[in-house]
Amino acid sequence: MNLNTQTLNITEMIESRFGSAAAFISMVKVRCANFVGPIAVVGAFVLATLSIGQPLTIDQASWMIPGEVYEVLQNTKAVPSIADEAAKIPTKLVDGDAVDHTVLRTYAEKQAVARYLADKYKMDSSASYDFVEKAMVVGREVGLDPTLILAVTAVESGFNPLAESKKGAQGLMQVMTRVHAEKFQLFGGHEAALDPNANMRVGSLILREYIAKGGSLQAGLRLYVGASSVIINDGGYGEKVLAERQRLREAAGYKLAQLRKIKVI
Repeated sequence: MNLNTQTLNITEMIESRFGSAAAFISMVKVRCANFVGPIAVVGAFVLATLSIGQPLTIDQASWMIPGEVYEVLQNTKAVPSIADEAAKIPTKLVDGDAVDHTVLRTYAEKQAVARYLADKYKMDSSASYDFVEKAMVVGREVGLDPTLILAVTAVESGFNPLAESKKGAQGLMQVMTRVHAEKFQLFGGHEAALDPNANMRVGSLILREYIAKGGSLQAGLRLYVGASSVIINDGGYGEKVLAERQRLREAAGYKLAQLRKIKVI
């Protein structure tokens, strides 16, 4: 196996298990805060290499890496996809304005949006990039614009995965756990509501359902925020979400425009 093929296999294995390589690295950094960051991450990637079919097994390689990294990889489970559940909602019922697979396609776009989020919501840059990657993966699974998912997350929780409201809404997208408990069964139960990967998936699935039910993106947002009818005023919630989505798109577009300008010069 040549180096490029091996690297690709490692990347695919990590992305299938953690959603993205960036998410994997961010998770390792957080869980191994007491160790030297680069050493812990390199050690984790060594273990990842071994785990895709190299001569040594994970258990045999445990002595090569910090104990916390080994424990993280042993205990972290793959995140189930919610694509099958989303596919039950006919695409023809989902407002086209909520679906856009052309945004955040390049590294430059994702980096630009991550910087915007880091600055506005006071996050570490690796954490903000992790959220962008999560939104990309979830967006593909549920068939929604990833900048829409990020915008709802921003308005709902400001990217605080532990956010909880007095009414019982929890996590990144402030899902009403009691109402949607069954949707978390795929992730092990309602206890997963504060898991960013589970919460963003369930929240996005609910958003897709409401958009289909309401007949438009705006109506879906009204239902998502808790309005009992699409004709009830949502207190400006929909406008906030759409305005934030526009700012995210502008952040990505501005970066691309700058890159093109430099290239022309």
